Amino acid sequence: MGRYRIEIQAIGGHGRHRDDVKDGQQITAPCGQPSCPDCKARAFVQELQATGNSMEGAKLTHWPDTPGQVIDDLVTGIRHGSF
Repeated sequence: MGRYRIEIQAIGGHGRHRDDVKDGQQITAPCGQPSCPDCKARAFVQELQATGNSMEGAKLTHWPDTPGQVIDDLVTGIRHGSF
């Protein structure tokens, strides 16, 4: 067993939890939209955890390196920043 890192940089659509989850709040459930990249990323992390992989960290950064950057912690579900 050893450490590994998965990095994905993408451009595309966005999830539906943009207006209802604010800074410091937890994203609690999938939005139900099958093409939601936010929910797909959270599900991927959950699948890795379910198969015995420990997470040192996993995050989804919306609009990286901009003043409006918002970060979702994919392990805890906590959002840092607001849209």
